[in-house]
Amino acid sequence: MEKKLINSYPATRWNDSTPVGNGVLGASVYGAIYDERILINHEDLYNYSNKKEIPDISAELKTVRALMDEGRYKEANDHYTNALKRENYVCGIGKYYPAFDLHMVFELKGAFTDYQRSLDMENGVCTVTYKDGDKKHERTVFASKTNRVVVVNIKNEEPFSVKLTLERHSLKDCPDKELYSTFSSFSRDKAIYSRIETIGHLDFSGMVKVVATDGTVSAGNDKKRNIDMSGERALKDYLKVENATEITLLIDIKEKKQSPERMERYLDKIPYSYSELLEKHKRRFKALFNKTRLSLTNKKNVSNEQLLLDSYNGKIDTRLLEKMADYGRYLLISSSTDCKYPANLQGMWNGEYSPAWACTFFNNENIQMAYWQACQGGLESALLPLFSLYDSLKDDYRENAKKLYGCRGILLPLFMDNRHGLKCNLLPHVLYWTGSSAWISAIYYEYYLFTRDEKFLRERAYPFMRESAQFYEDFYVTDENGMLKSYPSNSPENRASGDFEGARELSISINSTMDFALLKELLTNLISSAKALNVDGDKISLWEGMIKKIPPYEINGDGAIKEWLHKDFLDNYHHRHQSHIYPLFPGYEIDEDNKELFEASKVAVEKRLVIGLKEQTGWSLAHMANIFARLGNAEKAMECLSLLLRFCTGENLYTYHNDWRNMGVTLEYLHAGKAPFQIDANMGFTSAVYEMLLFSTPEKIKILPALPKEWESGSIKGLRTRTGCQVSINWTKNKASVKIKALLDTDFVVSAREYKLNGYNLGKKEGELLYASLKKGEELTLIYQK
Repeated sequence: MEKKLINSYPATRWNDSTPVGNGVLGASVYGAIYDERILINHEDLYNYSNKKEIPDISAELKTVRALMDEGRYKEANDHYTNALKRENYVCGIGKYYPAFDLHMVFELKGAFTDYQRSLDMENGVCTVTYKDGDKKHERTVFASKTNRVVVVNIKNEEPFSVKLTLERHSLKDCPDKELYSTFSSFSRDKAIYSRIETIGHLDFSGMVKVVATDGTVSAGNDKKRNIDMSGERALKDYLKVENATEITLLIDIKEKKQSPERMERYLDKIPYSYSELLEKHKRRFKALFNKTRLSLTNKKNVSNEQLLLDSYNGKIDTRLLEKMADYGRYLLISSSTDCKYPANLQGMWNGEYSPAWACTFFNNENIQMAYWQACQGGLESALLPLFSLYDSLKDDYRENAKKLYGCRGILLPLFMDNRHGLKCNLLPHVLYWTGSSAWISAIYYEYYLFTRDEKFLRERAYPFMRESAQFYEDFYVTDENGMLKSYPSNSPENRASGDFEGARELSISINSTMDFALLKELLTNLISSAKALNVDGDKISLWEGMIKKIPPYEINGDGAIKEWLHKDFLDNYHHRHQSHIYPLFPGYEIDEDNKELFEASKVAVEKRLVIGLKEQTGWSLAHMANIFARLGNAEKAMECLSLLLRFCTGENLYTYHNDWRNMGVTLEYLHAGKAPFQIDANMGFTSAVYEMLLFSTPEKIKILPALPKEWESGSIKGLRTRTGCQVSINWTKNKASVKIKALLDTDFVVSAREYKLNGYNLGKKEGELLYASLKKGEELTLIYQK
């Protein structure tokens, strides 16, 4: 099936528009016929970022622990919050800010026909087509991967006219109608220059320029007038292009104030051949997209609206599943390659002046989910902006560790913007969450496993992991049984049940399972890295000793793995996070070889899906789909993906935090009167599909571990593994052929769920397992039969 999304209607809201992006600039195409807007975002624009030195309250840790030892959890829960308030600590993160709208008003002859708004995901190009009378109109938009500008090309089969301007984003997306900013703009020759200065310390510039047209261009400024239902639209500081059959526009945004002369000089250096701009962009984008290629169906393509309508009542069209998996990949390429910063909570597309959760970087689930697909899908380069951001903020992380807890090393905040990494929110679940450092460290190590880039390991991953471990070396204490104790602790955003005052209301806890899972993973990876680099031999024994003192995971009376390992804190299934299942996914400490914990993880996630369904979110359904893939349960993984598609997916296939229709399947959360768009579930969907088709550790590969019966035939090409291999799979109802190419010298074992191994060219077979030892460049071919 072609890699194309189709919409039959124009968007009336920015979050229904079609996104394109090059990592630095994002554009959201509404696709209107007469009064068109294209929202432009810049990755750097965070308004109201406020950094203030953290007061040293580390001495309060002793008091908090004393209160917890006495079971006075309610007092302990608020202790750090109150201590910081007494110090008048006020620090804030910025809100991701929409840059400008390209606003275009077209002259039409009659009612249009044959409308379509489409997105070519393979090439990163949005196209709007329709007929005005019997003449075809085509509008193409892309964010150039090679020239860092947004390109708009408009073609018509007969001469047409359009007015265009670059204005601040529509007030429709500003709930309180107060911008607290100044806007200035002027048009001259063939360009419009605009500037915005906010009281939140943003001062940025934009320009749109007509760089090619066969029509005439003039500048103008309509005075404000009473339209009186005439159907006309007045624009200020506009350019008018008349009698044109083709127009090419370039749009550029600079995150700091630039003079119009300087901006125009930059645009003048860009080749104005539209075909050249397009072809260079397509080559770069296509090369990234096609590193991995998925096919689940050969059916004819149809519109998003039709697929969503047909799927709403329960039977999900496989075309929609394939599109969603491709779309998550497309969004990651568009928002996190060739740029400075990683994808934020909405990737890089935002039309609200006060977006939900400020549209920042969340380190307790969301940014991790956005990147689960990256290495497996061959998009390791998408992680480079993430590493650059986190490496740049280490001094802030050190301040968090020292001033809050009196520890060495680095402590990441629960969430942050691109300006600072201080813990700035005073809510207890934010202050007491200490797992971010270890969880982000895991991403550094994953990059190394998939790339085997020893320079990266030595210079970036190992230093980050080592400083993360320093914090835990100081923070953890030893209990009366000689085991490590984590307190104050928090299992991300959940609140434990129990007999204590404030049960299911308090964020503070002791010994969350996730704390120990993260610590064990971090220390294990550190030991492996130290040995590979031949460094820190004296530290290895310390880390090995800490691992031995990590308490074992426990199983509760329901048969589920416990979320807390302290007797006072009991499981609460009514929650969206599944943090205690971390050792199964996204970690891989627990697998089928550990049957008891494997089954306990299964029970734990099923409790969330059944008992706590109405507390779930779009991203938690994506998370559960990944967990069920690891459990080999294709039916449940499909159920989660189906629920996500039916209830939390919009007409442009953006995913929402919760069911925007509020049908009782997810929790109800409204921001500015609506469920907020969040891109993590889009990304998590892609990861789940990859996990259903392939799983790996550094020692083994599982082929088709959770293949749904609905996917009777298909293929996946170019998936990467932690063993240092690239895998391609073709399957039909009863047969699968697999090619595994070694990207380095490697040893591993291969298995396939529900298939028997009938043929292979390399390796040694033992039962249904194949043991392989490949040199770089060697290719293993396997044939499986049901």
